[in-house]
Parts: sequence; structure tokens; C-alpha cells
Amino acid sequence: MVKKVRKSVRDSYGDLFIEKEENNESQTAKEKAIREQTRAIIGEENEGIEKRVLSYLLGFGDIDPYIKDKAVSDIMINSPNEVYIEKDGKLTLTDVKFDSTEEVMELVRRMVQYSGRRVDFSNPVVNARLQDGSRVNAVIMPSCEYPVVSIRKFVQHKFTAEELLVQGFLTKEMLLFFEYAVKGKLNIVICGAGGSGKTTFMRYLAAYIPPDERLIVIEDNRELALDNPHVVSLEASQKADVYELMVNTLRMRADRIILGEGRGMETFELLQAMGTGHEGSITSVHANYGKKETIQRLVRAMLKSGMSDLELQKHIISSLDLTVFIKKYKDGTRRIVNVSEVIDNNGEPVFNEIYQYDHQRNSHTAVGSLSEEVIARMRDNIGDDHLPDILPFKKR
Repeated sequence: MVKKVRKSVRDSYGDLFIEKEENNESQTAKEKAIREQTRAIIGEENEGIEKRVLSYLLGFGDIDPYIKDKAVSDIMINSPNEVYIEKDGKLTLTDVKFDSTEEVMELVRRMVQYSGRRVDFSNPVVNARLQDGSRVNAVIMPSCEYPVVSIRKFVQHKFTAEELLVQGFLTKEMLLFFEYAVKGKLNIVICGAGGSGKTTFMRYLAAYIPPDERLIVIEDNRELALDNPHVVSLEASQKADVYELMVNTLRMRADRIILGEGRGMETFELLQAMGTGHEGSITSVHANYGKKETIQRLVRAMLKSGMSDLELQKHIISSLDLTVFIKKYKDGTRRIVNVSEVIDNNGEPVFNEIYQYDHQRNSHTAVGSLSEEVIARMRDNIGDDHLPDILPFKKR
């Protein structure tokens, strides 16, 4: 049915239904054309069949409901007969079955078309973004047996403090701590495995940045969608990668910089900026095991700088103030499991533990205080506002 309608639409209207949508009028015209051809082929009006055909030609077919389901965070197509989703933190095999490899390929083409990208035999790997901001990665033949598609949904829901508390992600005291850590312009790196909640927490922290500060955000794919009054969002492209955007940001009179993820030499430039007028900047790093691995990951990201591992390590220690490690557990829950201050001990990183999470007791505990040097810097940045009377801000 879908193939017949597609051919009929092409014969009557050209490639109308696969053209990039520009406005509501063009979308309405496409829907009308498809409905007309569907009715002509089946000989009657049938809303159910029409909706299904529309979902295949204008939407994403059988995975459309998962695209629209806000509780679904990831969609993974491993083969025409194997489609997984992650919902509420749990991985589930769906009953979606594509008729053929070509049907999956048609889906991939429609998805990457919006971003002006292409995927074919000579370019079998592609990264793109859907209209709602969701990230798409596709690998096709000859690099794999079947087209493999990974869709990371754009998180439209912005968690409130109450929701984070109910989930056990952190405690009320920790909310207060992070509010003043951001206002006090501490440089923060958020670490954790993929899907642990780094972007969600980064978005939450950004809400504490004072409204009179100019914030520049740099991402591979635009995800943060911050509500700050003075924010400029930059997205990498084939014309300008993340590193080029990071270098250019230093000429854009940013008060603070948020780098979605530090992977390469852009990390070196950000750490440099943290110590030269861009205090209070934030980034994230993929790390499965915590703060020590975070330092190692940052060092590896900056190897092309020409500096030795030891010099890079000193560069990191002199720039960073806090590491925040987030973990996703098997039951789908996410927790901040460790907050530490990074301290220089003769060029070696020492971690001053501030908060820890006990999984067995399901509780967060304040275990230490920030160094006097950092507390003094926070007071200078905050001004007359006094720091809360909680352990992390008390003198040792």
C-alpha cells in the first residue's frame, strides 16, 4: 500500500512528500496529496489506513509512536526484525518489524535529509538531527550487515527540583550546595556513562547562572535548549566543528561557557578559558568509573596539544574545581554518587570528597568541606550573599 501511494504521489505531484518541510502550508499540501492518492487506490475513505500511510511517508512509520512518547529516551534499530527502546531507564525489545532492509534504508534517508546530510555506499556513517532536536546515528552497508540506527531522543522535559528529589537523584542540601557552587563560579565537570543523566543535570545547573551573565553553549547536536535570558547556542557542523566553535567563542565576550562534552582539543581551550576570565564554566566527560577516570579521559582528549601527560594533568588540576559523578543503576534509577573538589598535590590530583552516595542505604551524605581557598573565591564572586550553613561551606 505504502509503495503504491508513494509511486502515485510521485507520478502526480513529483517528490512532494519527501521534500524538506518548510511551513504548515506545505505540510498540509503533502497530507492532502497523500490522502487523495490513498483513497483513489483503496476506493474509499479510511482514516486508519490514511494515518498509517501518512506516518510512513511524512513520519517514521511504526517507530513514530516511540518518537512521540516522551518517556522513551532511545530507539535502536539493529536489523529489520530487531528494534529496541529505552523507556524509564529500561531496555525493551519492541514488536516492530520492518518488511525489508530497503524499508529501513528509506527511513534513514528521510531522517538524515532534514539535516542536509546524505548516507550511501561511499558514506556509510552519518550523524543527523531530527526536527525535534533528537540525535540520529546511522551505519549502513558495507560497514554492517543491516542498517543500524540509534536515535537519542531530545529531552523536552526539564526536571524541576522537586522531581529530582522524588527520584532520589540528590538531596535538598545538595540542591543548595550546587546553587551556590554555580553562583560562586566554580568550574565543574560532570562525568558518567552514556545515558546517565549528564545533559539533564547540566541543564539544571545552568538555571542557577545569574540572568545578567552572557552564556555561550557549544554542542555537537543542540540538546540543552536553555531558558537563560542571555544565551547563545552553537552547534557543530561539517563547516565548523566543536573545536573551531570553542576557539571562536573566546572572541564572543562570554561570561561563562558550557561545552556539551569534552572529547578533543576543545577541552584544552575550555580549561584554558576557565582560568582566564570564564570562571563558572561547565562541561561533561564520558567516564564509567568516577573522578580518577575523568582526569585520565581529559588528559587523553588533549594529547594533540603537544604537552606531556604530567603537564596536561597540571593544566586540568589548575582549572577544575569540582567533579560530579552520575551513575545509572540496573533498575533505571540515576543518582549523583560522588561530588569532589580537585586539589593540586605537587602536580598530582587529590580529591577532596564533598558528597557520597551509599547505594545499599539509598542515601547521600555530606562527608567534607571545600578548601578555604575555594570558599574565599566563592565569597568574592557572590558578593554580599552569605554561604549556607552546611558542611561543604564550613571551615575545616
